Amino acid sequence: MAQKVIVTNMAGEPVNQAVIILKTAQEGHPLIVLTDNNGIAEVGTFLRKVQVVVRHVSFVDYTDSLNQITADFKIRLTEKDVKLDEVVVTSEFTPKTQSESIAPVTVINRTQIDNQAASNLESVLSQQLNIRISQDGILGSSMSMNGLGGQNIKFLVDGVPVTGRLDGSIDLSQINLNNVERIEVVNGPMATSYGTDAAGGVINLITRQSVDKKFETGINTMYESIGQYNVDGFAGYNTGKSSVYLSGGRNFFDGWSSTDTGRWQEWKPKEQIFGNAKYRWVGKKMVASYSLNVFDEKLSNKGTPRMTPYAAYAFDEYYKTQRITNQIQSSFIPGRDMLLSAMFAHSYYQRIKNTYIKDLTTLNESLVAGSEEQDTTRMHTITGRATFSGMSKDSKISYQSGIDLTHEIADGSRFNEETKSSGDYALFFTAAYKPTIKLEFKPGFRIAYNTNFKAPVIPSFSVKYQLSKIIAIRGSYGKGFRAPGLKEMYLYFVDINHNIQGNENLLPEYSDNFYVSTSVTHNYNTITFNHELSGFYNSMRNLITLAQPDPENSLFTYVNLGKYSTHGMNYRINGSYKGFSAGAGVSYTGRYNIYSDSADFDQYIYSPDFSANIQYHLTKVNLTFSTFFKFNGKLPGYKLNEDGTITQFTNDSYRFLDASVRKGFLKNRISFAAGVKNILNVTNVNAMNAASAHSAGNEEQAVGTGRSYFGKLTFIFGK
Repeated sequence: MAQKVIVTNMAGEPVNQAVIILKTAQEGHPLIVLTDNNGIAEVGTFLRKVQVVVRHVSFVDYTDSLNQITADFKIRLTEKDVKLDEVVVTSEFTPKTQSESIAPVTVINRTQIDNQAASNLESVLSQQLNIRISQDGILGSSMSMNGLGGQNIKFLVDGVPVTGRLDGSIDLSQINLNNVERIEVVNGPMATSYGTDAAGGVINLITRQSVDKKFETGINTMYESIGQYNVDGFAGYNTGKSSVYLSGGRNFFDGWSSTDTGRWQEWKPKEQIFGNAKYRWVGKKMVASYSLNVFDEKLSNKGTPRMTPYAAYAFDEYYKTQRITNQIQSSFIPGRDMLLSAMFAHSYYQRIKNTYIKDLTTLNESLVAGSEEQDTTRMHTITGRATFSGMSKDSKISYQSGIDLTHEIADGSRFNEETKSSGDYALFFTAAYKPTIKLEFKPGFRIAYNTNFKAPVIPSFSVKYQLSKIIAIRGSYGKGFRAPGLKEMYLYFVDINHNIQGNENLLPEYSDNFYVSTSVTHNYNTITFNHELSGFYNSMRNLITLAQPDPENSLFTYVNLGKYSTHGMNYRINGSYKGFSAGAGVSYTGRYNIYSDSADFDQYIYSPDFSANIQYHLTKVNLTFSTFFKFNGKLPGYKLNEDGTITQFTNDSYRFLDASVRKGFLKNRISFAAGVKNILNVTNVNAMNAASAHSAGNEEQAVGTGRSYFGKLTFIFGK
């Protein structure tokens, strides 16, 4: 009968998906197995002395040496107190800690998400250094990172790309965090491993895989004084090697304006309904899962009343978004020092716009005739990815080869009722060579075939040098390639607020991307400090952007801007002492485009950012105080005037300050959080968006919904 290793936490609860590594002096290769949902892994019988290493994201590494294993062996893991060295999976062959990773990765864990009371990706990223969030009342929120727009950032959920870009970006307010365990933000070029849209980095959301106990269920409720009402819940069941996890909820926002505008509101009312179902099986050397994710949003744009002697009416627009994603994933350990992973997903995206004329006396409404007032966009995205990872006998060389397939189909009235498609099929290979314990190289390349454009070979090269126990130096270079998206080429979006039409003559984007960083980590007993100084340079050619070619015409279309580049520096410091943790960072980013060559302007225009957070946890009473601050500095830009001349403008700076307190009861089975968001009451700032197809010419930009107060209550039950 095979012997077992049983892994639990200090309270005796099972720890699932812990990595167990067993090695004997006589064997050159270790045995690697995973624990199941009951914290059990079968390891066989070892009659010689064996070294046991157990690793898990949430616990301190366990190491022991045994003369033999001939009976079941129980291990208790200690939870991590220091959160500065999380385990990451994005960009790595196998899970590694942040300090071991060759790529610079920022981890936003569940504790920070809860302390921020963040319900979607927009709210949590708005506090991150050198990330800027922009808003459009209809198109939603988008972001830029290190000066590059969201079209050059890859968004993943458990490794599956998020589909349905609007204006080139994903609406971050539509990505809910109710079942997200952590968010991994990878800075620097990632096109070799993740392909198009990843020249500037990757943001990967890791969702919860299963519950901690045999059965567990919970509910979260949240109210915010700006008219936000959220409720979501989950239920999970573990039985042997299998587990089932269900979650879902509803977020409702009643709309908000800085002044009383009647029916029309700056921040549009919206209702979101979402759900997730996941089945997971854990074997001795294999993990397999299937998940279904559904999302439905209705955004209401209510028009201003129109009065005549005989009638009172308004034009109301409703935008309905639906996403359905089916996903299958599997990881298999075919032999020692080998890992085979595969993923297949189908994503369906639909966005419907309906315009009604509403009689404000009888409240009757009817659809407005005309293709410009009613339209539908549908997109199907099929994604497949498989990787094989291995290492040499002496462990100096590790490698990963893979295949990455994406096929996208779009149709609807915004594509002139035609069906458009594009495909990107790629092979990639990356190797890591570690000639010494301090030095590691990681070259790679990607060969792709794009159905619409000729794709070049995409090389990359990364290096890490551990100068000393506390100092690490990292550097990376990668080429980038982004084919124009279907919407950029074929979109037809015309209504009272928008006039956007695609451009079939677009050329692909090409880029060279560099990122370097130096990190210093100090550990003094219970005190830990981490400093990081980083720099980046991105050079883009044929940058695709939304522009107004003729200032006298309201038409906006996608064009190739030509040359565009960004460079800058970031400095971060984080520290922790017992229950106290704090962090701060400052960045300075320069942007260049060809407009600066048209007149007597500086070649680069610069903008600063600053972020800080303080969190204090009183362990004895399970009480946490949190404060988050973000300063977005002045952002210069260029404007094309009606006479064809170019002038420079500057968007005003603005700052956000949030504070919260969170209290847990009965070992966090019940928790309550309350706080204030946007304490400084920032709403609108003076701004000029030179390439906006919505509300063109507006001298103000909405950046915040004003000061608000929130309360959140959570109940969790299990056995």
